[in-house]
Amino acid sequence: MFEAKFRAKISAVLLPIAQGLASVGITANMITLLGLLVNLVAAFYLATNRLVPAGLLILLAASFDMMDGAVARARMTTNSSGALLDSVIDRYSEAFVFLGALIYFYRLSNFSGVILVFAAMIGSILVSYVRARAEGLQIECKVGLMQRPERIILLALGVLVQGLIPAKFAALQSSALILLSVFAILAVTSHITAVHRLIFSCRQLSNR
Repeated sequence: MFEAKFRAKISAVLLPIAQGLASVGITANMITLLGLLVNLVAAFYLATNRLVPAGLLILLAASFDMMDGAVARARMTTNSSGALLDSVIDRYSEAFVFLGALIYFYRLSNFSGVILVFAAMIGSILVSYVRARAEGLQIECKVGLMQRPERIILLALGVLVQGLIPAKFAALQSSALILLSVFAILAVTSHITAVHRLIFSCRQLSNR
């Protein structure tokens, strides 16, 4: 998927930037926390129906998410505590963005949107939880259609497209049809991914 195909190319682009940040004393944990702050601002913009800046900030925060590991490698400070902090902050960041989307649909009185955001949020949490639980049992579990990079890209593009709809398409704006469709996709595919990972992990454990 996205991570497997493009991580090497992205890492090559990020390496000189990471080395520059590391040389001025920026740490991986600083980048991780900055990404959380950017996602908080994105969630605020999303909740207040300023979708274009929200989408751009989600993409910016995603770049920080990839940058922190590169900075850690450049500083030669990769460790388990940093990886743990990164994983926890990722969950908080994603949850804040989902909260912003939930408020956005609530302000539109779109009950279907609220339900879909909630379903997508639970599915996303389960995708990460099943992987973490499996890896705690020494099972490498990176299978599935809708992993975190795919979720972020799809969500950011959905927010941007919804925000760029011309005013003459008032029905699409008022119904938030594009973003509603994105969360429907996220809700379905994240739960499929969680179940896929669960079945995969159970089979791996059974084969031991």
